[in-house]
Amino acid sequence: MTYSLVSKFEAITNMKFFAVVSFCLAFAFVSVKTDDMEEAKEMLRGLAAECKKQEGASDDDVDGFVNDVPPQTRTEKCLAGCMQEQFGLSNGKAFQEDGFVEISKMILKGDEQKMVVAREIAADCKDVANDDRCELAVDILNCVKASAEKHGISLQH
Repeated sequence: MTYSLVSKFEAITNMKFFAVVSFCLAFAFVSVKTDDMEEAKEMLRGLAAECKKQEGASDDDVDGFVNDVPPQTRTEKCLAGCMQEQFGLSNGKAFQEDGFVEISKMILKGDEQKMVVAREIAADCKDVANDDRCELAVDILNCVKASAEKHGISLQH
């Protein structure tokens, strides 16, 4: 099956948001074809290569990240932290509200109704901080999940 350049870009950006913010949030905001999602997962694996090397993560760790398995081990948490930093959602010490809003703008393509919710989620999580960047990643995921659910968006993990 061939994909247009636009659908590839949409799948990649959807996957970036999906991975960094908590994977399932993107599904609540945007629907993605299964074939596009699989291609996006492959692209995300490529984007994770630098963090995989930096954190000493295995292929299984990356697969878990790509497939929305909640991080359990220190390495998995650090991989998630590295990815959040890579996409501007974390500075290694605290959640970056502006980074979350910027990623959301890119993904939601100007849908102001959905951006209102994204801004509310970002505001709910603005005070999330942790000196341990790996534990911070989990704290961010948990905050985004709790806030999304507060706004009627059910997340898997």
